[in-house]
Amino acid sequence: AFNAMGEELANAQHRIEEERRRLAVTIESLGDALIVTEPDSSRILAVNPRAGELVPGLHVGELADGPESPLPTLEAALRAETIVAHRGRALSVTAAPLGSEADGVVWTVRDMSDRARLEQAKSDFVATASHELRSPLTSIKGFVELLERSSENLTDRQREFIEIILRSTDRLVDLVNDLLDVARIEADRVEINRRPIDVGEAVREVAELMGPRIAAKHQHLGVYVNSAVPLALADPGRIRQIVANLLTNAHLYTQDGGRIQLTVEADRAWVGITVRDSGVGMNKEELERIFERFYRASPRPSDGRGSGRPSGTGLGLSIVKSLVDMHHGRIDVVSEPGVGTEFRVLFPVAVTPVDRGHAQAAIGGRRVLVLDDEPEIAELIARQLASYEVQTTIAGNAEEALERLRSERYDGMTLDILLPGSDGLQLLAEIRGDSNLSTMPIVVVSVVSARDELAGEWTVSKPIDSDRLRDVLTAALRSGPSRVLVVGRLGLQPLLEPELVELGIEHQWELSGAAGARVCRERRFEATLVDVGVRNPQAVLRELDARDPARKVILFSDGVTPTPTGLERSGIDIVPIEQAAPALLAALHAGRDE
Repeated sequence: AFNAMGEELANAQHRIEEERRRLAVTIESLGDALIVTEPDSSRILAVNPRAGELVPGLHVGELADGPESPLPTLEAALRAETIVAHRGRALSVTAAPLGSEADGVVWTVRDMSDRARLEQAKSDFVATASHELRSPLTSIKGFVELLERSSENLTDRQREFIEIILRSTDRLVDLVNDLLDVARIEADRVEINRRPIDVGEAVREVAELMGPRIAAKHQHLGVYVNSAVPLALADPGRIRQIVANLLTNAHLYTQDGGRIQLTVEADRAWVGITVRDSGVGMNKEELERIFERFYRASPRPSDGRGSGRPSGTGLGLSIVKSLVDMHHGRIDVVSEPGVGTEFRVLFPVAVTPVDRGHAQAAIGGRRVLVLDDEPEIAELIARQLASYEVQTTIAGNAEEALERLRSERYDGMTLDILLPGSDGLQLLAEIRGDSNLSTMPIVVVSVVSARDELAGEWTVSKPIDSDRLRDVLTAALRSGPSRVLVVGRLGLQPLLEPELVELGIEHQWELSGAAGARVCRERRFEATLVDVGVRNPQAVLRELDARDPARKVILFSDGVTPTPTGLERSGIDIVPIEQAAPALLAALHAGRDE
């Protein structure tokens, strides 16, 4: 019996060894890199040979998301696929728990270079083809419109043909424009020039332009704009494009005689645009794919004369989603078949309504250069800003302003473009073309503000309203480079970030100590907030110690996650998350008083 049991154990051990050998051969022959890390950190336990080819800098015992690693943070890799560029390759990185989270984490790295090249070739072709189509379409449309205007010699049948040609040309132009936008988005070439904008006014303009098209289907368009809506921080042209695409979608999927409601409302932090229709609606499967490129829901009534395929391109909502993401906004959609669909888009408020104390917290202590050729106006601007504790210096001409900007440090500037003896627009172009000054927040204060050359710039019209000047300058400074680094877990962001925004504290949020250390090497921050429960918080503290020993660092805790021993001995005070923002604000004020 013992012999039989021993033989059975030997056979079982042989099978286990055979399975282990087969598994090892499989892992070693994989085309993807595999990296196994510890459960409580990203320290590497094992790698396969392919990892040595794709990410040769990673070795057993090192951190997978360390400062020198090309990989994203573990939080990002666990959430979704991340594409990174490394040594001329495009790498797809994902991470997943190994068994249970207590067993560790396995990272998968795949070489996507060939796919990336194909995607680039596709994007280049779409962009080139769209550009080539645009010119002949412009000519066709122009000459057909000339024919239409000289229609006294045309028969009714010929006029009908011309109208059909114009409608078809407009559809082609829309398609070409959508394809160009998609190509620009894929190539990351879309510029978003965010500035304070009256969303209600933009929405009314789009509704007026689309009114005839909507009326042609006997649809009823209602527009409601709450009178208390503040300015939103957004690109005016892109806002109009977003609203136009959403209205077009509602128009196409709503039957003759249906209703479309356009609403603009706001809360403390967001301005919301809602487009609601009484159309055919969507089911769950369609909702899940609604923002995919070239996707269109099942055939729906498109002109009230029966069911058929709508005349859209399948690109409009995809473009909307991309543009909203570029604004750091949100888009939500709810729908019910046979009832209708509602899209809601949210954009950040340009300046949260604040009292004088909060305004001082937002812009107090900043240095601003005031350029105006009229001494009385320059003095007025300086006094208005001084009431919010802004430190100002006055320059009387473009030459003096440029010299001061290049020799002294300023956080922002006000500029009158109508300067005697020089062109304020030329000065603006020179500043934007200077690599050391190009990101300078500039508020154009002038009687002339609606000019193409000022697209994307912050503007305040004369006569100057002090509250408007304060709000626009605050927004301009907030949109500039981050001055505070926050290193914290994703789950704590909704708890802390709204308070930072309300206090006017510009910040950059990173999800791990390693990621925080990386950005510290690229730029200098006035202060740093570190979550004691974030992964590898010591990495950012070590980097700050090495680069800026006199730095202002505040550690905060959610009161649930244990504090690592090393942080308890760091000598840095740890505050509850509820006190993190006020403590940071006090540290910033203390720094300005020193």
